[in-house]
Amino acid sequence: MNRIKLVLVMIIWGSLGVFTRSIPLSALSLAFLRALIALPVLFVAMKMKKADKVKLSLLKPYLISGVLLGFGWLTLFYGFKHTSILSAVMIYNMCPVYVMIFAPLVLKETISKIQIAVIFVSFLGLFLIVGHNLLEGYGYMGMALSAISGMLYATIILINRSIKVRVDNQTATLVQIFTAMIVLLPFVLIDGNILTVVDLDTIAVIYTILLGILHTGVAYSMFFSLYTHMKSVEIVSYSYLEPLFGILFSVIFVGETLKFPQIIGGILILGSTYIGEMLKDRELSKEKDSTQMG
Repeated sequence: MNRIKLVLVMIIWGSLGVFTRSIPLSALSLAFLRALIALPVLFVAMKMKKADKVKLSLLKPYLISGVLLGFGWLTLFYGFKHTSILSAVMIYNMCPVYVMIFAPLVLKETISKIQIAVIFVSFLGLFLIVGHNLLEGYGYMGMALSAISGMLYATIILINRSIKVRVDNQTATLVQIFTAMIVLLPFVLIDGNILTVVDLDTIAVIYTILLGILHTGVAYSMFFSLYTHMKSVEIVSYSYLEPLFGILFSVIFVGETLKFPQIIGGILILGSTYIGEMLKDRELSKEKDSTQMG
């Protein structure tokens, strides 16, 4: 049942690009509304779990990652709207590679030869995708912001790894998304395009509500609840379904076509990072086993 829930979450998040493209609002307005609509759902989930009260001092890293999350959503949505969805998905999914590059610098983790190979192969895939898109006439800004989104999410992962004393996942998520909404609010007010929400047709309104409730409130709550029932390595292995569903949905619902350079580039990025993550987790498991035996 837990695996079914995890696959369902990956399907929901995989459809994010199609939903974003289907709503005639700016990337800024969408990122803000996603956070705003999700907050009541996450608050109810936290109350249902009866999470313990936490000290404000423990929330500092979550406030920082919340700021990054807001801009991460903004840049990803811009990527979805200004380049092909499948390209935005694959460029964004360089995120694990950025973690591999900066973890040794920030967290003093060791980097293996396998990870160095993964980094090289992934960047080769990235160059293939970017080169093909430029030849197809796509502007560089959508691809650049998709890449920035991946870097922002990588930074969030590094911050989360560095946290010594953690709060429960529901509280952490609520704080992060509330912070994301607050940090985007001034930009939304200055931009003024949020007012165009009143001109949306019924379908677009439904999609916007689903973006907040389903893709954020429900999906985040489901995803973090699985950490108490599944191993991290298993969750990571299933997370690679998200970009695959994203690519599949872009082909089926938006009519995008996969060209040979994109296929090879996608295989190089997703395939190498998946193998790298699995081999790393296997090494960590062996280290833990040997430590316990000793």
